[in-house]
Amino acid sequence: MVSMEEKADSNLARTESPLPKRNLDWVDLATILGGIVFIYILLAYGTFKMMEWWPNERILMYLNAFTTQLSFLFLIWTLKKLRQWKWADFGWQAVSLREILLKVLALYAITWVINISYALILFKYGLTPPSTDVYTKLLGQATWYTLILNLLLAGVLAPLVEETLFRGVIFGGLQAYFGKWTAAVISATIFSGLHLQAYGFFPRFILGIALVYLYDKYKSLYPSVALHALNNIVATLIAAGLSI
Repeated sequence: MVSMEEKADSNLARTESPLPKRNLDWVDLATILGGIVFIYILLAYGTFKMMEWWPNERILMYLNAFTTQLSFLFLIWTLKKLRQWKWADFGWQAVSLREILLKVLALYAITWVINISYALILFKYGLTPPSTDVYTKLLGQATWYTLILNLLLAGVLAPLVEETLFRGVIFGGLQAYFGKWTAAVISATIFSGLHLQAYGFFPRFILGIALVYLYDKYKSLYPSVALHALNNIVATLIAAGLSI
């Protein structure tokens, strides 16, 4: 059996060890960010063009959402091949569930309180999510099969892909140039801004900071994926419940 002293030394070593070594230069980072923007523009243009001859908006939004995540995954895979990284270099390193569970739940509670407080303040001044908002359209009016799609997209695919990209690649690359918290602010701003939803920018930015904190604290993507998935699954279930 492992002694308490050995376990403490192991935890200390991981806490003090740096995030996986990065060899991304400015060209790499600019290419990744440019690739993300290109994906958004290309898919948005393609979706609007398809609406001209096939006006099934909901199906096209699902097609856009899933294609976006798969395009991000292709971007990650391309970087992995070109730089000859292992998945551990992105931050996919094992960590004990028992060790991270309470921290993930505590951070979720904090971000939820901030989210609710922010929504109540906006509601007080007559501001609510616009009916044209893509997330309102996707998550609202849920049926059993759209709920499954929403859970798959928001609760599984998005956390896995986006954490690898935004925390594992973008934050990890920026940290080498700006330091931890400046990189955290920049990456959280990019993460929230690219959701293209002004109403939810602030709470999503706070979530981005919390995700970086977990990634940096445990030197692993698993805790941030857990928080991201928990946040999205609860939001999806609440939206489905309200629409029934």
